[in-house]
Amino acid sequence: MKKFIMILLMFCGLVINGTAMVPSYYGARSLSLGYSSSAFTTDINSIFINPAILNYNQNSMAGYQYQNSYLDVRNFSDNLSDILDTNLKNYAGLSENDKSVVFQKLKELYRYKTGIYGFSSSVPGFIGGKYGFSVSVVRTAILNPQNSTGTSIFEKDPQAVTNEEIAALKMNFLGLKYKQFSLAYGLTITQSVSIGVTLHYLTGKINDFDSSITDSIFIQSANSRDYLEYGWKNAGSDGGKNFSRIMSDVGISMSLGSYVYAGVVMKNIGKAKISGPRQDIQLPRRITAGLAFRPDSQWGVYLDIDLKKEELVWNGDGMQPISIGIEKSFFKNKFFVRGGMLNDLSGKQFLGKESNALFGLGLGFNIGSVDIDAGIGLNSKGLVKNLAISGFIITK
Repeated sequence: MKKFIMILLMFCGLVINGTAMVPSYYGARSLSLGYSSSAFTTDINSIFINPAILNYNQNSMAGYQYQNSYLDVRNFSDNLSDILDTNLKNYAGLSENDKSVVFQKLKELYRYKTGIYGFSSSVPGFIGGKYGFSVSVVRTAILNPQNSTGTSIFEKDPQAVTNEEIAALKMNFLGLKYKQFSLAYGLTITQSVSIGVTLHYLTGKINDFDSSITDSIFIQSANSRDYLEYGWKNAGSDGGKNFSRIMSDVGISMSLGSYVYAGVVMKNIGKAKISGPRQDIQLPRRITAGLAFRPDSQWGVYLDIDLKKEELVWNGDGMQPISIGIEKSFFKNKFFVRGGMLNDLSGKQFLGKESNALFGLGLGFNIGSVDIDAGIGLNSKGLVKNLAISGFIITK
């Protein structure tokens, strides 16, 4: 009866929420597996991925990791660079042919609702028994196109568009810098079912501002990383705003026989908001389900899927992530090779150069009581967009 009451409190009474500010992963192993690890993970990242897994933890572990992500939608940054190869400030002085070409590229670019999103974080943490805690430093940003003139500019003849109308085309930056204090606990319900909860306290700064596409930040040689770092570095500049928020994640972990595990993670039950200088940022309510198939200690196949399409980057457009990963260990679990893929079920193109697919690759090493993982994420063009390094010491 006591456990039943605790379940009701966790699932029905929580009005504080938790999620990453943009679609993200936690640790090098998760990145390598294409973000697919909601059903099974063995390190401190269970604090963030699925706290119910803490219930099966048999070791105490301390660790530190660095991770980043610089993702763009449908090669947004490359398409922007093509446009910026032309002198946009003097659009009126271009030849008729150049005007037509650049105007068409701008029209296509401003059809996007999402441009670039990503983060960079340092995450120390500890797990011991059924609990874990972490103090993270996070920087995150989103860049989305904003046509402040409405659609009228793109209904005009390219030859009639003025320099002033080009300069009125904006890019919106949303940048955040914050510290995140996290505390997680796992609870046994039955022999094969556990639940867990993670509480987060976030405190930092947020800024939301527009820049003209002709401003100095927009140059042909800039890439997605340059734009995102510009966004979060300006989080505390003039116009920025302090914020703090308490959030929570709730997870379920189930053993479905000897080889199959399932996990469900529920985030943002109460739809928390962060108040920015110009708008309130509504964190999405999100449910992710995962399966893990582990026929023995050396093989693992993992699948994660968001059960519902949600607006994850505050642009009016939804995403429904799906990921799959595979893991193989060698030399009695001393060396690991991992690979995976992340994609968006709601995307117009699932594979190919115009898709939003991300491919994870990584290695893991176990040296006595030390575990080291490294992973990268490649976009559909083979460019590195994510990097993560994790190191853990097993203390018991």
